[in-house]
Order: sequence, then structure tokens, then C-alpha cells
Amino acid sequence: MTTDEIIKSLNNIEKQLELLVRFNYAQIKKQAFENEAEEKVFEMTGVKGQKEICSELHISPNKLSDLWNKWFDMGLLIKQGSSYKKIME
Repeated sequence: MTTDEIIKSLNNIEKQLELLVRFNYAQIKKQAFENEAEEKVFEMTGVKGQKEICSELHISPNKLSDLWNKWFDMGLLIKQGSSYKKIME
């Protein structure tokens, strides 16, 4: 196999893996929200801070923390220091 063939093959594998990851992410995301309010919280995560999210959506910091931990455990979020960020947009 030439270098170009190897690169082409690796690019193909990368595209296939990306499709699988996106499909899996979408399936997990469908199960993550119990209502529209939780979906709004998720949309704001990584964009706005804890105080802003709690204030705008009228939820307690404890509830927000519980949601973030739940989504972290499901693999939808990663932790960056003391905050959370979505693994995919």
C-alpha cells in the first residue's frame, strides 16, 4: 500500500467513525431530557454560566448541578475545571 492509499483509507475510517459517533450521540441525547426545560438547559450549557442559566430558566443551582452530572455520566458533557462543556455541538 502506498502512503496515499493509507491516507485515503484512514480518512474513510475517520468519516465512518464520525457517523457512528454522531448517531450514538443523537440517540443518547434523545434519552437525556425529561422535558423542554431540560433541553433548554442543555442548549445553554457551555454558552452561559451557572448563574445565568439558573436565573433565566428559574432553576436552582442544585438542580442544574444534578442535570450536568447526569449528562456527564451519559457522556454528553465533559468537565473543564469547574464547568461543563458539550462534547459535540
